[in-house]
Amino acid sequence: MNSIPLLETRDLRVEVNGIPILSGVDLEFESGCVYAILGPNASGKSTTAKAIMGLPEYKITSGDILFNGESILDKSITERARLGIAYAFQTPPRISGVKLDDFICRICPEYQCKAEDDQLMGESCSCKQELYDDFRTLGIGNLAQRDLNDGFSGGESKRSELFQVLSMRPRIMFLDEPDSGLDYDSLKVVGRELKTIREKGETTLVIISHHRYVLEFLEVDKVYILQYGRVVYTGDMSAIPLLEEKGYEKFLTDMTS
Repeated sequence: MNSIPLLETRDLRVEVNGIPILSGVDLEFESGCVYAILGPNASGKSTTAKAIMGLPEYKITSGDILFNGESILDKSITERARLGIAYAFQTPPRISGVKLDDFICRICPEYQCKAEDDQLMGESCSCKQELYDDFRTLGIGNLAQRDLNDGFSGGESKRSELFQVLSMRPRIMFLDEPDSGLDYDSLKVVGRELKTIREKGETTLVIISHHRYVLEFLEVDKVYILQYGRVVYTGDMSAIPLLEEKGYEKFLTDMTS
């Protein structure tokens, strides 16, 4: 592993609408590894990822976020995305009027349009066949010509969001509850795709979740548990069965007693 983490937070403190959410979060993420961020509701899991991504409503009051050892606090969402930081929303927003395949063509160089005279991704845009093959891999081939996340089922939205994030070829991707709202068939599709990414070792995966459903498809390197806006436990997946048996409060009490 590198001596300098790919991404880290140092004593990160964040507030939303004047309300403190994070109270000093220290995390480290190495290249090519898989992490799980767990914790009860309102513990700060999603806030951590959204602050790292640079969403404006998540105000950083102190601390730092470093990418390859350099602070990114002054960088916009777009600049952070260009560095290779990506975030998959728990509930992806709907964007009417933008077709899924056109959107992917725009954000991913590997799916460049063949029509030299059509740079606006109009109806005559012709993308590489690989795009549609990859759509079918995640079971969303039927969504290619539909408006982005508009009218998608829960499973379709999750798979579409995962595909969009993967198309950016990120160096680190935060997936906010990628298993919520999925039936078992969709869960297997998503889990299988994440396992493939893990095996390639090119992207650091950070899974934010309440439970271990999708984690069962992956070999997780490190588990962070947040509570009250702080990291209160760092360990590995061996602790998860005990956590599920006892619940967060008793598990964490036993760990600290």
